[in-house]
Order: sequence, then structure tokens, then C-alpha cells
Amino acid sequence: MNNARFWNEIAKQGAVLGSLLALSAIFELWGLLSGKLGLTMLMSVEWIAVAVIHYILLHRFTKQYSRQFPAEEGFTFWQGYSYQMLISLFAGILVGVVQAVALHQVIGYTNYIDRVMQSTQSILASSGALNPTTETLLSQTFSQLESAQAPSVLATAWGGVVNELLFAAFFGLIIAGVLSRAPKLFGGEQEEI
Repeated sequence: MNNARFWNEIAKQGAVLGSLLALSAIFELWGLLSGKLGLTMLMSVEWIAVAVIHYILLHRFTKQYSRQFPAEEGFTFWQGYSYQMLISLFAGILVGVVQAVALHQVIGYTNYIDRVMQSTQSILASSGALNPTTETLLSQTFSQLESAQAPSVLATAWGGVVNELLFAAFFGLIIAGVLSRAPKLFGGEQEEI
């Protein structure tokens, strides 16, 4: 595979994975800010589904890449692992940008903190877990959040990249281990003497 084609494949696969994860991040943000207990519980199911799809996509992309290496050459663990990390880097950049735009441009960080506070109180009240002790703890936590400096757009975007690379680091160990193969020294046919 030539260098331009390699990076083109990495970028396309990273865009596919990043689009899935960006949609997931938007759904989770919406669910968090909704203040509805049922939607918050649905986010748990969504998170598991996205994690499974994330794994399947990384496995599929790496398997496609591994097929380009002939049996005589083999496919090393590090070839598979680094390929996944590169895909995940591209995906993480896309997710980080989407998160930064949503948090800082669309919602606004101050508005985000206020809505998270209202949503958390609403969820705790509907679940029956809101009592004077919990309410005091929540007010202290949110007053600290409000007084803290808002993260920069770059820090928010970087958080998306780091999160994706951490997932890939874990998934990559499994996938690269499964797909790696030693070179075959001899072909299936042997010459007769």
C-alpha cells in the first residue's frame, strides 16, 4: 500500500468511527441536560451499544488492513495496534471538535453548568434520592464548578482525543492480539526432489 492510500484509508475509517462517536457524544449531552431519569437510563444502554460497535468497527478496519500482508510476511501485533491508534487519533480529533463546538459555541459553558445542575436535581428528585444532605452536597459541588475557570475550547477538544485514544489503547490490545499472525516460512506446496 502506498503512503497516500494508507493515509487516505486511515482518514476515511477515522471519519466513520468519529462520526459514530460524535453522534453518541451529542446524544449523551442531550440526555444529560434533559433532566429525565428514563433518558438518563437509556444513555447507559446507548453507551454499551456504542462501545460494542466501536470495537466491531476497529476490528473490521484492522482485519481489512491485515489482509494486505501476505502469509509469508505475517502481520505483527504492533502493525495492528498502531493502525488502530492512528484511526482512533483521527476519530478523536473529530469527536473533540464536535464536543468543543457543542459545549462552547452552541450551549455555552456557563449555561451548560446551570443546566447540568438543574438536570441533576430533577433526576434525583424524580428518583427519590434528593434529601437535605444530597442537596447540600450538590450545591457545594456546583458552586465549585461555577467558580472554577471554564476549560478552553482546545482543552475540551483535547479531552475528546484523549478519551478516544484510551478506548483504542484498550481495544487495540485485544484486536491486535487476535489478528496478529506469524509469517509462514513455507507455502502450502512443497517441491518434490
